[in-house]
Amino acid sequence: MSVITRPEPTATTARPRRWRRWPLVSLAVVSAALLVYMLTPYIPPDISTSRAKFDNPVFFWLLVGHIFTATVATVSGLAQFVPWLRNNHPRVHRWVGRAYFFAGVFPSMVLAVPVALAAPFGVSNQAGLLIVDLAWSGTAIAGYRAARQRRFADHRRWMIRNYALTFSSLFSRIVQVPLALIIVSQATGPAYKGDSLAITHDIASSSIWVGVLMVVVAAEFYIQRRYGVPRHQRAALQRQP
Repeated sequence: MSVITRPEPTATTARPRRWRRWPLVSLAVVSAALLVYMLTPYIPPDISTSRAKFDNPVFFWLLVGHIFTATVATVSGLAQFVPWLRNNHPRVHRWVGRAYFFAGVFPSMVLAVPVALAAPFGVSNQAGLLIVDLAWSGTAIAGYRAARQRRFADHRRWMIRNYALTFSSLFSRIVQVPLALIIVSQATGPAYKGDSLAITHDIASSSIWVGVLMVVVAAEFYIQRRYGVPRHQRAALQRQP
């Protein structure tokens, strides 16, 4: 049975360059704004201004390490999607990729485990953080192995998935706003009966789950639309013996 594959987009088939820049520029602007918001309480690191309160200061410093290594991953990962860097400076692209993996994703995912287990927002929040961390590490390893084996098409797909998980931490802050409004509107109802602790836990947990689900689905939709097999070719494959 012959296999029909979709060719990688070329300069003649891709959209005009001026239109292709806007999604990346928009993502960079949103990421920068959210990073400023997230990093402000931790510059300089001060346990009294931390958004997550820990009884043991050791966990606060683990959180600080996690946040700053995740920031390295966010910035360096975003740079990897710049076509000009990939096409004109492949050596820089490779070194930025190494920084993404070894100074960003991998140390951040290790630090995320104790931080998640010590997070004071309930089991649902802890489970969400740990599952995202597991998927983050799995997609990073798959992407790194594909690059080492020179399977660059697979590497590109895995890195889109991986960066979606990197960005989900930022995106969860966006969805947290409407979710907080919905949950707070039910504060005096039978679901919460004015329990502020339960409200806080639900806001933290729901933002993790909803944020990562939306970003991962969007990334997979993009991968299938840009790199997947077109519908008419899938139909041709199904008709073959």
